[in-house]
Amino acid sequence: MPDLPHALRESARRGRWTPRRLARLAAALPKVETHLHLDGALSPRTVRRLAEATPGSPLAGLSVEEIRRRVVVDQPRASLAAVLDAFQAFYPLLRAAPAVELAAYELLRDCARQNILHAEVRFAPALQRTGDFTLEDVLDAALRGLARGAADFGVSSGVIICLLRPFAVVDRQANEDMAALAVRFAGRGVVGLDVADAGPGDQRLSDYAGWLGRGRRAGLGLTAHAGESPRGGEIEDALEIGVDRIGHGIILRERPDLLQELIRRGTVVEVNPTSNLRTGAVSSYREHPVRAWRDAGLTATLSTDDPGVFGIDLSHEYEALSREAKFTAEELLELAWNGIWALFLPEARRRALAGRFERGAAAALD
Repeated sequence: MPDLPHALRESARRGRWTPRRLARLAAALPKVETHLHLDGALSPRTVRRLAEATPGSPLAGLSVEEIRRRVVVDQPRASLAAVLDAFQAFYPLLRAAPAVELAAYELLRDCARQNILHAEVRFAPALQRTGDFTLEDVLDAALRGLARGAADFGVSSGVIICLLRPFAVVDRQANEDMAALAVRFAGRGVVGLDVADAGPGDQRLSDYAGWLGRGRRAGLGLTAHAGESPRGGEIEDALEIGVDRIGHGIILRERPDLLQELIRRGTVVEVNPTSNLRTGAVSSYREHPVRAWRDAGLTATLSTDDPGVFGIDLSHEYEALSREAKFTAEELLELAWNGIWALFLPEARRRALAGRFERGAAAALD
């Protein structure tokens, strides 16, 4: 991964960075999203629009504030499973093409407001599929929304298809079907494969190795939710599979041997601080291991995970690290720069985004 350009590094080091100025930098800095769930990005405003268009929805007729109280997790919960419960309130709204298209379109609108240049948007079509709304229909609807969003807001994107565990919640056939869909659309909007959690259970990440391998052979990037909860063996399985990136990885704070192996391999960790706080994986932003990881030499990117559900945006995550974890302006630039070079994009596309970043970051540093 190329180093942060020298001119930007020196400019960041020379500045007098008060907390207020760092907060302004967090908002103005060009950014990318590497870990962003389509369903988890639904704002209360978008949920209300979908509810009004869905016959029989129990959310229809509620105000935005009333919906916010039902769908936004703005305080820590006991576990990841407790956070996933919040999705049940709005998931029935996403089982039609117009709804998925609108969700994707409004996601990029929200990205544009945060100076996000590119978003990798992940979701599991099996969760939206119905008898007459197929996996391919779900993906087509999302791609249409993302294409319209790119045209209207200037934010480019790629789709990461999420396989899901455990099989007790989403069975083998559904995962097989989603992997096949990702391979079929490789290079046509789909850029990667992920393995995410759909509910409690101890399904091994290694059980998904065959599907991830097919994705790799089709040219897709590989990532996996691993080490978010105390389950053992996840990071080891991810390393054995050879993923490019790991989502969360909190367990690495207890495994310096695995941390060093990720550093040696250049494996990227997708960091989502507020998500980790709300699921109970960490008790505060200051306790989050991203500071120690950065100091040890790990390559990390910064993302929101589920900005709608958590009531945050990406600027909030940058500002939180500057305020609570004492990240300097230079270190914030490094996180954003890492995100560009970790994207599942051809080299030429990453270089073009890096050029836009350099120009935008120079302006933000003034």
